[in-house]
Amino acid sequence: MIKTAIIGVSGFGNIHYNDLIRYQEHGKLEITAATIINQDEEAEKCARLKAVGCEIFSDYKAMLEKFRDTIDICFIPTGISLHAPMAIAALEAGANVYVEKPITATLRDLAAIKEAESKSGKFVAVGYQNIYQPSTAKIKNAILAGDIGEVKTIKFCGITVRDKAYYSRNNWAGRIKIGENWILDSPFNNAMAHQLNLLCFFAGKTFENPARLKTVQAQLFRANPDIENADNAAMEIITEDNKKLLYYATHTAECNEEVQIIITGTQGVIKWTFDKTTYKIDGREYIHENNDNRDHVMDALLAKAKGEKSFICDLAIAGSQTLVVNAAHASSEINAAPPEYVITQPYKDSTSERLKDISEIMSRAFQEERLFTRADYPWMKTGRIVDIAHDDIEKLIRENLKLPE
Repeated sequence: MIKTAIIGVSGFGNIHYNDLIRYQEHGKLEITAATIINQDEEAEKCARLKAVGCEIFSDYKAMLEKFRDTIDICFIPTGISLHAPMAIAALEAGANVYVEKPITATLRDLAAIKEAESKSGKFVAVGYQNIYQPSTAKIKNAILAGDIGEVKTIKFCGITVRDKAYYSRNNWAGRIKIGENWILDSPFNNAMAHQLNLLCFFAGKTFENPARLKTVQAQLFRANPDIENADNAAMEIITEDNKKLLYYATHTAECNEEVQIIITGTQGVIKWTFDKTTYKIDGREYIHENNDNRDHVMDALLAKAKGEKSFICDLAIAGSQTLVVNAAHASSEINAAPPEYVITQPYKDSTSERLKDISEIMSRAFQEERLFTRADYPWMKTGRIVDIAHDDIEKLIRENLKLPE
């Protein structure tokens, strides 16, 4: 029986908790231990976990030490800054790891996790749940089979709203750092990190690998004056084999619109949305209904832990998103939109900041496959082109964020 542990059951941790409970009830795993720092608030979950023989801890290090070399998978659905220390600790305690996306905020922490994984002989899987779905595999296989010919561009557009409640849900939302802990929370490093990761994955030359990246140029800006990081972004990413990846994301629209990825080849087009994938090949259209089922994630993890052949979002795949995020911050400063372009609007039970005309301007840039221009916004600034292989990305990030060495 696969033995599991979990660190945190609140917030998005509730999704992981429900996955584990469901699979435990079907006899597919054992929930051995859980670290819950807010046990009074989560009394019901604690009681249910104890009822199935799970031991509850308030300190994850104490949990990992007690169950050293006995946990098969440690689930880590915690804040971004905690991913690296917790994943490394779990690996050193002999557990495989399933950690929420993004894997971490910085390339330095990513390297540390990779080193710990290599030394441990265990695996790290990352919680980009879309990548585990059959619809994603179908798209990647269609690309590799040449169904749409030679791929020219892969682009994403996400026009969404995030209100003040979203940014007040924890102490790190919208933050760059807290003390010495890097976070870089933004649309492209949190809510829509999934799609940035998919762009890199779809552009890879083999099924198991993402694209190798050559350059990144970004425009990072914010409308919300109460956050540190960007709530809007446009990026142009060029791969080593000269595919163009384009990424557009906003959290400051008037309303939520369709989130989409479009893959254009010389002989056809594939369009992905949450609900369906549309294939247009040789003048014919095919529609595949997407089924975002968490069981695909759990089944992949359990198979991998048993030593069976299983595809997971590993550090190589997830690390491509971290690389782009860091290169984007190395490319662009975070530019504040002038107050006259920002409108505070009611949204659900809260309010949100809306950037004037962002939906129309972003949609137009997406269609024309370009970055924003001063004709779009007179105050728009475009970052430098970052050479992935040769530029000192960490140094450029500090310069753009105006941080000391």
